[in-house]
Amino acid sequence: MPHSRASASPASRNITSEPQQWLLYSGFSVTLGFVRLYTLFMLLSIFSAMARIDRALIEAAADCGASEWQTIRHVILPLAKPGIAIGSIFVLTIVMGDFATVNVLGGGKVASVGKSINTELGYLQFPPPAANAMVLLAIFVLMIVALTRIVDVRKEL
Repeated sequence: MPHSRASASPASRNITSEPQQWLLYSGFSVTLGFVRLYTLFMLLSIFSAMARIDRALIEAAADCGASEWQTIRHVILPLAKPGIAIGSIFVLTIVMGDFATVNVLGGGKVASVGKSINTELGYLQFPPPAANAMVLLAIFVLMIVALTRIVDVRKEL
């Protein structure tokens, strides 16, 4: 007797029978959405930096007896640091102003600076969002200064 798809109950085709409450409108779902959305931007920056690494350096590390982890730690990571810094700056820039993802995945229950600025602007309360935007800008500039102190990004550009 052939197996019919019509005879299978709808619940048997799903992983769960109902939505998982810990995934609905939570901070975790917003974080997961950000990771899903912006991983590619970070990976492209890191890939660009790693594509410039001379293979002879990796072979020289292996010839000197370095293990794979030592090669990664002492050769690849220092040469990939500019790509990591550029990717971090790029992703931070996007995440700081992304209030749509927070609204959709957080269901209006998760707070973010961009969302609060947008909400206050909707109420035509201009001084508080202007102050919030200046604080956000100052924090962002401090993060960029910290990243550029660690890594010389100009070499990569």
